[in-house]
Amino acid sequence: MTFLFERKRIIVGVLVLLLIFSVYLMLKSDYPKLSLIKENKSEKNTLQQVSKNGLEKNFFIDYRLERDRLRSQEADYLREIINNPNASKESKEKAQKDLIALAQKIEKEMMMENLIKAKGFEDSVVILAENSANVVVKSGGLQPNEVAQITDIVNRITGLPLDKITIVERK
Repeated sequence: MTFLFERKRIIVGVLVLLLIFSVYLMLKSDYPKLSLIKENKSEKNTLQQVSKNGLEKNFFIDYRLERDRLRSQEADYLREIINNPNASKESKEKAQKDLIALAQKIEKEMMMENLIKAKGFEDSVVILAENSANVVVKSGGLQPNEVAQITDIVNRITGLPLDKITIVERK
């Protein structure tokens, strides 16, 4: 029984590492720039982000989809442990605590992302870790007062000190 629990723990660990690695790759890679395109017979301008192969790409949408997919897998795994009649009481209790912590993390990230948007930013993604927070903001240039607003939001919701909050600007 402990072998099964250890095996599942290893799988969760690998999934967490994959999530961290995918976030690193998303933040490091150069996504194409936004270009202004006028629609035919229309006064409206639309912003489209076009990649080299002609497909639209959006870092914020792509990241959220991948994050949701991985979290769904993690939640399913935790529910399997909780509902497994062969699992020990301790592992079920830990899985329940982890599932609650995951739900709280999702709620905090969503709340921060929405509050940042409410401050006038076009889009944002918040990545919470155990002792730090990373915020990716869609902006053409962050001003010091905007950085202060973002760090204040993250600090109030998470209680993290300012030196544990990182803000990344993305165009």
